[in-house]
Amino acid sequence: MSIAWLAPEPSYRSYLQVRSLISMLIIAAIVLTGYFSGVYPEDKIPLWVTGLIWVLLTLFFSLFFASRRFLFTAYARTDEGMHLKRGALFRRIRAVPLNRIQHVEFKQSFLERMFGIARLAMYTAGSGGADLTIPGLLPDTALQLKNDLLTTIANEPNEDAHSHE
Repeated sequence: MSIAWLAPEPSYRSYLQVRSLISMLIIAAIVLTGYFSGVYPEDKIPLWVTGLIWVLLTLFFSLFFASRRFLFTAYARTDEGMHLKRGALFRRIRAVPLNRIQHVEFKQSFLERMFGIARLAMYTAGSGGADLTIPGLLPDTALQLKNDLLTTIANEPNEDAHSHE
């Protein structure tokens, strides 16, 4: 079976870069708090060394790693299910059969709203969280996909009804 993979929106790359930068700024704030409170071991590691390491890691995660993650993220809807492939370092392809999906949720954080993207989360029976979340969708695309999935789910024959006949 050949799967027609669809890439996330281009703004998803920028979203990943900004999210990475925010994480690195939080780490910088923690280190600086330690420095100004006297907890930072400046006699062992000069602050400029830590700053240089921080800059290199920030550039790596915000530019290279986020872009690579974007390049290897794609989704597809087939007659059998929803598929997601991703992985900057380790490639992974996940699929959820359509007949197992019980709930579909449109999600959009504040940062995703700023970049004009959303996520679509699919839940199946017995799972504690989302079984599959497709990131980087235009909100209209996510809502249309959600409606299509819900229509497909609603029109599926009920297995329990057939077992009692």
